[in-house]
Amino acid sequence: MPVRFSIDLNLQSKVENPSLITPDVLHGFFFSLLPSNIAETLHRPSRYKPFCLWAPKIFKFLQDKETFHDFSNSILTITVSFLKDELFSPFLFKLTENRKNLFLGPYKVSLLQNPGSLIKNDEYSTFENFLNIQPKTYMYFYAITPISFKKGQIDYPLPDPKIFFKSLINKWNYFSPFRIEVDLRKVLEEKLCIVYSKIRTYKIKLSLGSAVTGFKGKVVFYGKGLIDEELRWLNILGHFSRYAGVGRKTTMGLGMVEFQALNIDEITAEEGIDDANLPNWSA
Repeated sequence: MPVRFSIDLNLQSKVENPSLITPDVLHGFFFSLLPSNIAETLHRPSRYKPFCLWAPKIFKFLQDKETFHDFSNSILTITVSFLKDELFSPFLFKLTENRKNLFLGPYKVSLLQNPGSLIKNDEYSTFENFLNIQPKTYMYFYAITPISFKKGQIDYPLPDPKIFFKSLINKWNYFSPFRIEVDLRKVLEEKLCIVYSKIRTYKIKLSLGSAVTGFKGKVVFYGKGLIDEELRWLNILGHFSRYAGVGRKTTMGLGMVEFQALNIDEITAEEGIDDANLPNWSA
């Protein structure tokens, strides 16, 4: 059963000129919150990891190359998603136990929530519940943190329908007990198209000098000539994306999305699809 929740951290610098929090530093911090046996298991090579980790605020700071932004005495919200709900209880227990001795890179961290309520905005959904959604025609995704795909040896920072949904299909098949009941390969290649997009690409630097290129923003997909089951499964994967993330490095903060399925009367006016008619999610 996927679960998604957030925790608020108060950051206080332990050095005079602290460095930025990069995605891989955030990744390492998360492992410090886990019981040692679970951390060891999750470190083992695996095709897909059963968790995602997002902190949209760090990307706002990484984007500005001209000036330095200090996180000191500021609040950082981290959103965690577990695709296996058995990870949630030991994580929460360890977090409660260790809440006073936490460090995130050059910052000493204190949890703002009180013991017993360390998480907020928690959401749960069984895989069976995903199967009961009512499909709609347009599939609207808002990339809150950069989405990045791999095409051969290069980063591919564009919302290509085939690559976009393939990343969701792979995670669904890996973690869900329910198999996708229709072959979506032809759908993604020949029927699914982008009817609206407003994106911007970013290069995200990691602490050891490497970088990842991804895109943030809005994209709306529409399928031409879809049968009911094809549309239904595309909608299911859309709702699943809020827990699974999209693309690569979702365990380092990339690929956080909000999703909403919409009918034509919900997103259009006389001038057609435009920015004013789409839901407005803020990062």
